[in-house]
Amino acid sequence: QRMQRAEQIAIGHQLFDYIDNRTTAMADEVYHQPVREYTCPDIAAQEQRVFFRQRPLCVGMSGLLPEPGTYFTHDLNGLPILLTRADDGEVRALLNVCRHRGSRVAEAGGKSRSFVCPYHAWTYGLDGKLVARPQDASFAAAPRARHGLTQLTAIERDGLIWISPTPGQMFSLDDHLEGLGDEIAAYDLAGFHHYESRLLKRRMNWKLLIDTFLESYHFCVLHKDSICSIFYENLTTFDTWGPHFRLVAARRTIEDIRQLPVSSWNLLPYMVAIYVFFPNTVLIWQLDHAELWQIFPDDGAPEESKVLLSLYTPEPAITDSDRRHWDNNMDLVVHVVENEDFPVGEGIQRGFHSGAQDHTVFGENEPALAH
Repeated sequence: QRMQRAEQIAIGHQLFDYIDNRTTAMADEVYHQPVREYTCPDIAAQEQRVFFRQRPLCVGMSGLLPEPGTYFTHDLNGLPILLTRADDGEVRALLNVCRHRGSRVAEAGGKSRSFVCPYHAWTYGLDGKLVARPQDASFAAAPRARHGLTQLTAIERDGLIWISPTPGQMFSLDDHLEGLGDEIAAYDLAGFHHYESRLLKRRMNWKLLIDTFLESYHFCVLHKDSICSIFYENLTTFDTWGPHFRLVAARRTIEDIRQLPVSSWNLLPYMVAIYVFFPNTVLIWQLDHAELWQIFPDDGAPEESKVLLSLYTPEPAITDSDRRHWDNNMDLVVHVVENEDFPVGEGIQRGFHSGAQDHTVFGENEPALAH
């Protein structure tokens, strides 16, 4: 049962209470968010150093590397990273930098037994070891054993792949998740299949992209013609694990289970669960599939961002009908963010330079934003 049973029941009761009382999770007070935190180059540089070099990052789900010999390049945080599943089945995270002259040894993703540098054909295994190079005798003083691709710490657990972006930096995933791991494990994401990823770029601060996920107050204004009819607006639960948190929004179909015995509740088809892994990764459970959003500043710039949206499915998409179904899901998500959320965000970013205000206001009904 995806999501722990007791947690589902507790969330179900909370959602019905909010519906009946026309309320939502609330913060203790209004929060004033400084505008300069979305525009200041010095703050952006500090974020790049602290958030995107010193903290563990979630870089994908296990389905991205479905079998030994598969690989995927990841450049979103400004570092050239190569993710592989080696012959032993373990995920490796390597810097995509040839140890000879620094060229990239892989592009995009796919299957391969080795990686051959396009410059001088130094050849690396899936585990990053340097296995061959032309004119090897000319490099006798630079032994192959010491010139493999630079490794990054990588941990794969419960269907998610985490890395440390700094060479030599270790981390404890249990410490990082602060108790959220057990709930994520219950979704059994390790069995999910990668269907599609899309890279989106916008002229707005990366935090503005994350902000759009953090409240349902806007659902029936901005999304009146798309998702307003699907979800209750201004109605979410809110729970935290250290800096990480979860929002659960109710689908209007949740009324279908209200009269059922609590012991038989399966809440997942009647909600959307949004998990934010601080600082920049959003995992969304939608009905029967998962979306992973990885959100970064573009080259560290305070007013440009990029997001890799990936859709993962519980079963492989084999038939044309399967593919049409998942294409429709992906197209709806992209339509909502590209045509509704992001244009508003870009307008907000431009407005920050108008002098209209030195802060924005997060209401008590927007606790995740304040958190």
